[in-house]
Amino acid sequence: KKYEAERPKTAGPDPQDLRMLGLIFFTTLLSCCLSFTFNLSATSSKCFTEELPNDYDVTAMYEAKPGYSQLIDIRVTDHMGSQLLEKTAIDKGQINFKTTIPGDHHICFYNRLVPGVRYRDDMQREIKFELLAGQESVDYAQVARKQHLKPVEINLRIMEDAVKQIHMEYHYFKAREAEMRTTNESNNSRAMWITILNMGIFLGFASWQVLHLKKFFISKKLISG
Repeated sequence: KKYEAERPKTAGPDPQDLRMLGLIFFTTLLSCCLSFTFNLSATSSKCFTEELPNDYDVTAMYEAKPGYSQLIDIRVTDHMGSQLLEKTAIDKGQINFKTTIPGDHHICFYNRLVPGVRYRDDMQREIKFELLAGQESVDYAQVARKQHLKPVEINLRIMEDAVKQIHMEYHYFKAREAEMRTTNESNNSRAMWITILNMGIFLGFASWQVLHLKKFFISKKLISG
């Protein structure tokens, strides 16, 4: 008998490495980093909306190019209309806030004129805006300097924060899913009752029409009663 030589078995990927890669992948997806450059005309506003979970750290950096007699104001509000932060007449800076309720949050820029200055169509300011949310808003280099952390310790801190963020996002979207499922079930129930009501009205109208036509034909002696 001829025997084939056994092929060397190649070691498969380590499950622990796969889990780590998955963790890094999800962390990359969940981290929010947005950058915009836009022109804002005088006496106008522009808002950016971001859906965020509760107790979420957010950092935003902005810079407005010079504009004649134009002042830039910033306001941050949640979807309930509560104001979380406001800055007035500041052309460059950084804002930091923590969400208090989950849902949409609005970061709005307002370009207003200095009192007494007349509006012209060519009045506008260019604004650069960068939004960092979640783990992206943490400056780990600064954390390492302040707390005197070693590279291994800061890497562990990054992984710990990533796990916390994934856990927070998971519970937030799970709650959103339950809310949407409840809404869909309620809408389906309402649609079913509306359908039943429509069928009842249709059957009632059809029965009335048959009786009306029967009485009409009897009165005309076209059929016997």
